[in-house]
Order: sequence, then structure tokens, then C-alpha cells
Amino acid sequence: MKSKFNIIFWAILVFSYFFTRLVNLSLIPIFTDEAIYTFWTQVALNDPAQRFISLQDGKQPLFIWLAAILQTFVSDPLIGSRLVSVFAGFGSIIGIYFLGKELFRGKVAKIAAVLYLILPFTLLYDKLALFDSLLTMFGIYAVFFTVKMIKEPKLDNALLSGFAIGAAMITKSTGSFFLYLLPFSLVLFNFSKKDWKQKLIRWIGFSAVTFVIAQAFYNSLRLSPLFYIIERKNYEFIRPISVVIRDPFLHFYSNAQSLLGWLISYNGVFLFIIFLCAVYCGISQKDRRILYLSILFIVPFFAESFFNQILYPRFILFYLPPVILAVSWGFVNFMGVSSKWNKILIFIFAASIVLPAVKSLLILTNPPNSRIPESDANQYFNDWPAGYGVREVVEILANESKDKEVYIGTQGTFGLFPYALNIYFRDNQNLHVFSYWPVDPENLPSEILEYAKSHKTYFVFNENQKEIKNPNLSLVAKYQKGIGNSFMRLYEVSLVQ
Repeated sequence: MKSKFNIIFWAILVFSYFFTRLVNLSLIPIFTDEAIYTFWTQVALNDPAQRFISLQDGKQPLFIWLAAILQTFVSDPLIGSRLVSVFAGFGSIIGIYFLGKELFRGKVAKIAAVLYLILPFTLLYDKLALFDSLLTMFGIYAVFFTVKMIKEPKLDNALLSGFAIGAAMITKSTGSFFLYLLPFSLVLFNFSKKDWKQKLIRWIGFSAVTFVIAQAFYNSLRLSPLFYIIERKNYEFIRPISVVIRDPFLHFYSNAQSLLGWLISYNGVFLFIIFLCAVYCGISQKDRRILYLSILFIVPFFAESFFNQILYPRFILFYLPPVILAVSWGFVNFMGVSSKWNKILIFIFAASIVLPAVKSLLILTNPPNSRIPESDANQYFNDWPAGYGVREVVEILANESKDKEVYIGTQGTFGLFPYALNIYFRDNQNLHVFSYWPVDPENLPSEILEYAKSHKTYFVFNENQKEIKNPNLSLVAKYQKGIGNSFMRLYEVSLVQ
């Protein structure tokens, strides 16, 4: 009977996962970062000499390499890139189940997998062509094999842990957290056994193996002469230790407030309260597993609060799994306190996931109204980074350039434009894209005006929101960004005699 239940559970979970991640996969428009990463992927796919192109902007290349593989099978380059996150998320939901089962038991593991499925935070990032879902997956397996190694120090666990941490480190710089957190797994070490000294020595040796493998992965990026840019890019986001020591609390309070606000906004205040209660109860009961999960959350949370000078909500994603596991343990643990309270507790737990579930439903059907944190909503839906209008512009240009040459100028040389056009017209010899920054709408670049003398010519404005009165520009269409006050505008360029 138990085996049959497990089969049904996994069948529903797998179907639900791929349904929620694949349905309306293109409903959220391409946004600035996705355009950049998808463009890099195309370049890396078509030019072997550019396999490390992402290092030009200090970004590790593993996501780009995986996206390049999927783009060979999918005609839409954006969908090909987003599928990396879809499959990474599937790896995460499997991984969080096994991690939950390794730390606790099957019931906690199943609840954790279901929470991962329905939370809007995980749902959204499993549908976007960003590095964070892939990083989260490798992080889950890094912790999983780290836990197995602390329980039973063996070479295979050390190797697998090293592979997972190394893969995380060549996905995103924050992957190095899983290497820094490796010693904290000693919280789970059983010092009461007679052979604890021998096991500890073995663990130290195998941890060294893990460290060497992870560093070998990361240092393989030195094959590119652009490796040094990673560190330079990191310091655009974080402050050096020397600077933090001089003024440690410069950004701490605002960063901590933002991180907590985003966490609660995405997942709901009730789930966050359950998390806090679970941590309190677990530590009070001297449950080292809950203490370990707390450390996995607290260390990166405080590191980002102290060090970061630029923050986005997605920076939380890689340490969200410990929160999910602690909440899942809380569900099960609280239910076992008293049978009299079980019905009330079930109601509280069910009510706590209603708001996140509604947000997830809106992400699937009406993203701009999903009420995710404003900083994310502006990036993906409602402000200039969002790509509402890109598909319509691509369709217009594709039709116009079927049998004649067409020229288009873009406001922007890096980001949504021109890359959102480049990725769709890479092999179109009739469409010529020219990018400019800055652009004075009342005084167009002379070469665009020159092309307009003999060819169909357009200009697309994405960041300029003022009314344009240039007589050489005729508005073709404007596209609202979600429910915001930002618009993308497509103009036809013509010469006024």
C-alpha cells in the first residue's frame, strides 16, 4: 500500500512540476538579463572561440554552456535558455526530497517537495533564463552529499560533493558559499561513537578532496584570459572586507530589511512565522539538523546583509531550500504535539500556503498582477527592463524582411536592445540592426536617416518615455510594460522633404 502511494505521489508531483513550469513558458516576456544571456548562448554555440563569452561581463559560463546544448534542439532561443532553469528546478525538487529524507524522514521530504512545487519564488525562477535556479539545484546536491559525507566519510561522497560545489562555483560566484559552509556540517557529526576520532580524521581528509575538486572546477575558468573579470564584477555587487571592517553596518539594516521583506512577500508571512517557530523549537530541543539548516540560511543572509551594495530578490533563492525543509519539519513536528490540536494545525498550515499558491497561479496566468516584490515586478513586468512588445516587434520585422532589406535602430547597445532582436534575426540577411546609446529622439543618427532614403527603416525606443515630436518618426505601435507606466515604442523612419 505504501509503495502504491509513493508511485501515485511521484506521478502527480512530476506531472504537476512540468505542467506548472512549461505551461505559458513564454507568457513572461524576455527581460534585459535574459536577452543578454540568450545572446551569449547563441554566440558560444556558433563560435567555439567564444565559449567563455560570459566572462566578458564577469559571469561564470556553465549556464551558457547548458543553454547552448538545449538551443540546438529548440527553435526559439529564449525557450531553449529557459529550459535550463526548468530542468534545473526538476533537479531541485528531486534533490530537496532526498535531502529531506536524509536529514529527517519521508513525510518531511514529501512536504518539502510539495512546497518547492507551489511556492511562487521557486516557480518564477524555474521559468526564467537566469543562473539562479541552476545554482540552487547544485547547492541542494552539495548539501545532500555533504550531509552524507559527515554521516559516513567515504570517497564517493567526497567526490560527488566536490562535483556539486564545483558546478555551483562555475555557475555563479555565490556558489562558493557551499564550500565555506562545508565545515559547519560538523554540527551533525556524532562525537558519541567510540570511533569518532578515526571518522573525524577521515572526514577531514575527504573534505580536503572535496575542496580540491571544487577548486579544480573553478580554476578551469583560468583557461580564459578573461578570468580576472569575475573578481572585478563581484566588487560591483559587494564591498571588500577591508571596507566592511571600517563601516560594517553601512548597508546592513537596509539590506536585511530588504531580504526579509522579499522573503515574506514571496512566501507569505505565515510560512515565515512557521519557519521561525520551527527553528526555535528545533534548537530548543537540541535538534542538530535544524541548527544546521539554520546555519545554511543565516550565514549567506548575514553575508549579503553586511557585504552587498547591490541586491536583488533572486539572491535569496540559493538558500531558500533550508527554509523549505525547516518549515516542512515544523509541519510534521507540530502535528505530533497533541492530537487535540491537529485539525486546527492542519487549517493553519493549509491557510499559510493559500497566498503563495494564489501568487503562483497568477504567475502562470497573469504575471503583472501576481503581486511579487516590486523590485522583481518592475524588472520582469512593469518597467523598462521588461520585454513586453518584443515579440510583436519581431513579428513585424520578420514579415517586412521576408523579401526586402529592412533597417532598424535601437535605443541601447547592451541589454534588451539590441540583443532581443539579434537572437531572433541572427540568420536573417535582410534585417540590419544598428544600436545606439545615448539617443536623442529629436535628432536621429545620420546613418539611420541615410538608410531611410532607400529602405524600410524603423527605430525602437525602450527607455525614452517622453512624447517624441520628430517629423522623421511615425509611430507604428507602442506596448505597455505590464501594468506600469513604461512603454516600448516602435517608429517608422522617413525623410520629410
